[in-house]
Amino acid sequence: MKHLLLTLLLFLTLNGFSQPPCGSNPAAGNTCATATPICELNGYCGNTSASYTANSWSQSCGFLGLSDCGLNGEFCGSIENNSFLTFVASSSSISFDVWVYNSTYGDGIQIMIFSANNCSGTVNSYYCDALSPSASSQSVSASGLTPGNTYYIMIDGFAGDVCDYTFAANTGIAIPVDVSPANSSICVGETVALTASGGNGTFTWVASPNLSGTTGSTVTATPPTTPGTYTYTVNSATGNPLCPSSTTATATIVVNPCGCTVNATNSGPVCSGTSTINLFATTIVGATYSWTGPNGFVSSTQNPTGVPIPSAPGTYNFTVDVNDNGSLCSSITTVTVNALPAVNAGTNSSICIGGSVTLSGSGAQSYTWNNGATDGVAFNPTMNQTYTVTGTDANGCVNTDQVDLVVNPLPTVSAGAPQAVCQGASVILSGSGAQSYTWNNSVTNGISFTPGSTQTYTVTGTDANGCQNTGQVVVTVNPLPLVEAGLPQAVCQGTSVTLSGSGAQSYTWNNGGIDNVPFTPNATLTYTCTGTDANGCQNTDQVIVTVNPSPTVNAGNDQAVCAGTSITLSASGASNYVWNNGVTNGIAFTPGSTQTYTVTVSANGCQSTDQVTVTVNALPIVNAGADQSICIGSELTLSGSGAQNYIWNNGVADGVSFTPGSTQTYTVTGTDANGCTDTDQITVTIVLIPNASVSADVTNGSPTLTVNFDNNSTNASTYHWSFGDGFQTNASTSASQQYGYTIPGEYVVVLTAANGACVDTDTLLITVIPVPDPIVVIPNIFTPNGDHNNDQFFLEVSYAKSVKVQIVNRWGDKMVDYDDVQGYWDGTVNGNLASDGVYFFNYQVEGLNGTILSGHGNVQLIR
Repeated sequence: MKHLLLTLLLFLTLNGFSQPPCGSNPAAGNTCATATPICELNGYCGNTSASYTANSWSQSCGFLGLSDCGLNGEFCGSIENNSFLTFVASSSSISFDVWVYNSTYGDGIQIMIFSANNCSGTVNSYYCDALSPSASSQSVSASGLTPGNTYYIMIDGFAGDVCDYTFAANTGIAIPVDVSPANSSICVGETVALTASGGNGTFTWVASPNLSGTTGSTVTATPPTTPGTYTYTVNSATGNPLCPSSTTATATIVVNPCGCTVNATNSGPVCSGTSTINLFATTIVGATYSWTGPNGFVSSTQNPTGVPIPSAPGTYNFTVDVNDNGSLCSSITTVTVNALPAVNAGTNSSICIGGSVTLSGSGAQSYTWNNGATDGVAFNPTMNQTYTVTGTDANGCVNTDQVDLVVNPLPTVSAGAPQAVCQGASVILSGSGAQSYTWNNSVTNGISFTPGSTQTYTVTGTDANGCQNTGQVVVTVNPLPLVEAGLPQAVCQGTSVTLSGSGAQSYTWNNGGIDNVPFTPNATLTYTCTGTDANGCQNTDQVIVTVNPSPTVNAGNDQAVCAGTSITLSASGASNYVWNNGVTNGIAFTPGSTQTYTVTVSANGCQSTDQVTVTVNALPIVNAGADQSICIGSELTLSGSGAQNYIWNNGVADGVSFTPGSTQTYTVTGTDANGCTDTDQITVTIVLIPNASVSADVTNGSPTLTVNFDNNSTNASTYHWSFGDGFQTNASTSASQQYGYTIPGEYVVVLTAANGACVDTDTLLITVIPVPDPIVVIPNIFTPNGDHNNDQFFLEVSYAKSVKVQIVNRWGDKMVDYDDVQGYWDGTVNGNLASDGVYFFNYQVEGLNGTILSGHGNVQLIR
């Protein structure tokens, strides 16, 4: 039986893209748990019989378990009469063709490819679709499979339809083992190449007469020269536990006596890289020869020479076919291409100059070296060089290899520059020029130590190549100087002293002291002098400097006074005080400006001073504001400036409004942030309130309306007129005004009367009445017969500014036109009477308010 894994060539050979015949196979299982194992899918036939019952299950999944991941939820339709097959995947994809026929209802089938653990729980669907009845094949394919895993094919009648179906395998299910050719017939001496396929791709051949090997997909069989039938067997596991019987295939070769005998030989064996060989065949008089071999070699010569041979190691068969007057025979000669020996010159190495080295080859049988080296014999190289070894094996094949030998120079080791240290000081010795260092005299490289006397130290340095060299350094130990700090000293606090060292070359002091530089100590201290000699060696000595305290004095706290105010300065802390600037301790005086005053006291030969600053603050520049005039009965607010706080006389509060009863002068006293004060005054004058009054000769009318206004105001000196339409004017007298209005509307006229500080207003309403639209009355007949009754045609208009009229007869001839409110037509044309009949007119009337009326009509003339 075949599995689903069939090559395209095999598929085309078996199917030819046509429906394959049905094989003998078991029916599909009624449930997933009883699914039928399938090994042979090519030509598998089945039926969606009504005897199949629906088999399914549910599995909650998704958000809050609201989805179904079981067979019910994953299937692409409704389940009616499903059945099941099972298979083991041999690749990540599966494909096969399906023919659907003999449909009872014409609906077809539904196919699903899926996996499910023990036919329960979550279902993973790889394919699900409906296939309609058709004479043509329909393709089914799925991907994402895992080779070696078990999967299911479910076949269900669409809507319960009962149909026949046939499968034709393409790829995806492991196939049984096959061998090609399965049967062959050859002449004595001929060979057959046998090729295995299917299974799991790994093949084991049963040892048979003259097989070229027992593993691999292709072997060459050279049956015995005795005519007869010979059998060759190959085994391979299919990887499908459902198909245990499909692991073996057999090929049969029949050897026939073909009538002649030939023997083929060659000039080999040869070493890999040899380009040609010579072939030889038995001489048969009158016969023809045909040679074939690797890389497409052919020749009709009996004994070909210079035959190209593959360079890769191995055995290569050359076959000669002989035709002896119709009798055929053949022979095979095998040429062995021996691999070149894997010669090894050893690993690259390095030595220090002056050292010896031994070179030894391996991988062959005998060895020769270049550059004067002998295999296995030590020698002393003097420079870097590449050495080549030539090795020859037992077959006489030769190969070479190389090794690099580096001759490293000795390191240039330095112990460092000579050093000089002071007695008792430590020193560090560090070598350079190598990688690691060892010293004599118990010295450790890079670690400090204290030498007892002047000595020479030797270092041995080893570099990264293991090569060594030495270096030396002298360490000189110098004695310490005898340093003197000088005699003890005593000074008053604030007095400077000078410290001077001796016995060395240079000196440094602690506590801020500098040699031979005066400084002022703050307290009694012991000062240490460190002296350094010409060798840089140091020693110390000490001296005590006593600082006598200065007497305590306190000039008091800084003070501030207003200009012109007296002050008293009194120091404390002593008994006698001397002030500068003519001040006597405890006696009041009046400072003229801000100044600092110093007091001095003496005790135990030492003096002390202290200072106090007296700030003289200027008086504030207080401003009560400019003099004001206000209307009688009006409120007023007085606010001082130039200080911080303000007090007014006459019961006035700063920044608070009040109503003065009469003209008066007010005084404000201002105090600044320093408590200094000053005053200022303001005079408030009470003014009478004016009385505004306006009248007019007319207060309403039509455009254009001219109005004469009378100014009846009292107690005022200036006037402002506003006429209600945006126009304004000022007047210095109470003269009357005249103003004209051309636009209809209501206008509020405002007269403002003022006498400087006080103001009063009066208003008057002027109404301009709009003109109505023009009114037009048009007659439809007139009788110009001279009886002075209806003898003229004219438009009777009201509120009109202009009238334009044109009159024509029925043929469009103009009778008359006029542009006059009083215009008319008397029924004549150029002095001649117009005939009776109907005439047509157009008119345009412009009203006094600008409105334009236009129209047309007809009028009948009757005499």
